[in-house]
Amino acid sequence: MANFEYLVLVVRDLERALGLYERGLGFTRVEDVTEVPAIGARRVFLRAENCLLELLEPHDDTKPPGAFLRARGEGIFALGIRSADVEETLAQLRRAGIAAAGPTGGSGEGEYWYLRPADAHGVLVELSALGAPPAI
Repeated sequence: MANFEYLVLVVRDLERALGLYERGLGFTRVEDVTEVPAIGARRVFLRAENCLLELLEPHDDTKPPGAFLRARGEGIFALGIRSADVEETLAQLRRAGIAAAGPTGGSGEGEYWYLRPADAHGVLVELSALGAPPAI
């Protein structure tokens, strides 16, 4: 069975989002805000009791998070799903007629497969083995 591990939200204003999730709801900051040039955004990870929340503030609308914000506004950009048996999960997806792109990653960081938003009701789904760090 697959486990929901984290959620990625695209936001216009990272400080405003931190006001809600960190200061208002009590999520714990995992690391300082960092710049991620590869995705054209600033990001921060927050931990809730049962999952991880990644907040992305895009500044480059040619990259996927920025294009998402421009086209759809703020909202859920991606879900992180972890599986104890990735091969079986991929086989289940194939039987359901859903293709997964990948794997990407490797080199000790973990391998990742992606379900297209068109196949996952508008959300990018990242699939990997239990314990893999977020790839987005």
